Amino acid sequence: MGGATSADYAWLSDRWTDGVGTTVLCITFVRDLSPADALRRIKVTPGTRGDFNVAAYAARGGTVLADTGWATKYVSNLAEPLSLGTAVAMVFADVEDSDFTYRVNDRLITTFGLYGYRYREGDDPDRLLADVRELGLYDDGDGYHEDPIPGALALASRATGVHLSSAHYARPALTGSTDHLMAG
Repeated sequence: MGGATSADYAWLSDRWTDGVGTTVLCITFVRDLSPADALRRIKVTPGTRGDFNVAAYAARGGTVLADTGWATKYVSNLAEPLSLGTAVAMVFADVEDSDFTYRVNDRLITTFGLYGYRYREGDDPDRLLADVRELGLYDDGDGYHEDPIPGALALASRATGVHLSSAHYARPALTGSTDHLMAG
């Protein structure tokens, strides 16, 4: 246990939250891959622009993808999956759903709703349990959390060993269109 805290990622959650408290994001932490390699694996060409885009930020320990179209949530079935040979943790939230997913070497280790940890699935669904509890993401049946997004982002950082600081996020990112992924 230990490592990133909810406070460490409150700024990122705030960045993707509107003025009335609705958070809409798809953030993926990828261990030991460069931004260019991460984009290549999800078949995104850097420098392209479209209606939906992904930004790949160089971070300590790997790359963090910030997706405006949610395509990275659905690209695990590519020929060279994003998690092949590494670890990937994704935090997804919109007005209808929110979840955390952790994959290692294309194996689903755990996935759960941010308001329903007890309904987790995967090959080793409790692998991150100590961190889930420490970060306040464990629900004991009521399913209520004040704001689980910063804690889920901290869990993604802990699980992958990738740390995105606000300074990393302020630097230029490698970006590309995900429109072609949305069509499929």
